[in-house]
Amino acid sequence: MDQEKKPPNPSFADGDEKIDPRIAAQLLQETTSQAKRQFDVWPPYLLFIGAVIFLLAFGTAWWSVRGQHPYVGPSGGALATMYGGILVWIIVVSVVLKRANSGVGGRSAQQRKAYRSGLITVIVAYSIFQGALYHAGASHAIVYGVYPASVPWLFAGTVFVTIGAIREELPALTLGIVLIAIGLGSAFAGPVDAWLVTGIGLAVAFVSFATVRIVQRRS
Repeated sequence: MDQEKKPPNPSFADGDEKIDPRIAAQLLQETTSQAKRQFDVWPPYLLFIGAVIFLLAFGTAWWSVRGQHPYVGPSGGALATMYGGILVWIIVVSVVLKRANSGVGGRSAQQRKAYRSGLITVIVAYSIFQGALYHAGASHAIVYGVYPASVPWLFAGTVFVTIGAIREELPALTLGIVLIAIGLGSAFAGPVDAWLVTGIGLAVAFVSFATVRIVQRRS
């Protein structure tokens, strides 16, 4: 009695069998979607938006301290505008990245949680240290000028350099070096111009990285 014949499953191991074009197209689509999810979580438009927001945010702080003698720091309105704009951008980034990483679990999810926890720790430590500087009698030029305009980028740059070196990721390493350069440049610019140097430096960095991503996509 003849047995019912079943269609052979496509196999890459047997050179005589050909894969169904529909299966190949489906595999290609799934692979492309996974690649985009892994490598395209930072679309260029996020970086362009960040460039505008950071330039305006730090530009507003710089505008409020121009000509101050003695230096007392940015006004309350300028600080609200600066941190409010940055907060809006962070929220937008969080929403976009959450959608891009939807369905991705395991080690990647654990790493994202660790990064968020580390970021919160850095922010809290930064604020406490700024209070310690004020308590120690540091001038307003340091507490409300050089420190807030430059030190956060030295912190962030150090983190990215460390991650890039450990994981051998050139983009993270490059970003870390750029952020450290911005922090050092703003520190040497003084309490007034530090805000402007930071805003321009971050805007140029964001636009540069966005342009690189666009070129990579087209190639």
